[in-house]
Amino acid sequence: MKQIKTLLLLMVLAVSFTACHFGRRHTIIVENSNNNYVRIEYSGRVYFNHDGTAISSISPGGYVKFEHNDRKLEAENNNQGGVTYELYDNGERLSMNDEGKRFIAEAVQMMMKKGHTPPNGR
Repeated sequence: MKQIKTLLLLMVLAVSFTACHFGRRHTIIVENSNNNYVRIEYSGRVYFNHDGTAISSISPGGYVKFEHNDRKLEAENNNQGGVTYELYDNGERLSMNDEGKRFIAEAVQMMMKKGHTPPNGR
């Protein structure tokens, strides 16, 4: 089972490194084990805030898609220097209240843990 997971991860990394995307950085990370599903996809340059609790910026045309079991986060550049989020729990849209902000912080922490490396060390 571990060999299959390793092979799957290597295949995903190989595809992400060879995909052209017109010079745009594009990464997909997928883990599925022990009833725990995680999928992280981002395109362009993505930067986190210094606290590791939010996405501070995404390059124009870039995006982040994060799934953890039944929870989803989608974020993109809002063309005004900020980030627009859409959050879902079991298909229901979450608002940007304290629960939504906690989910964003959890997602960012997991992205950092799973290997997202911001460009230029930011």
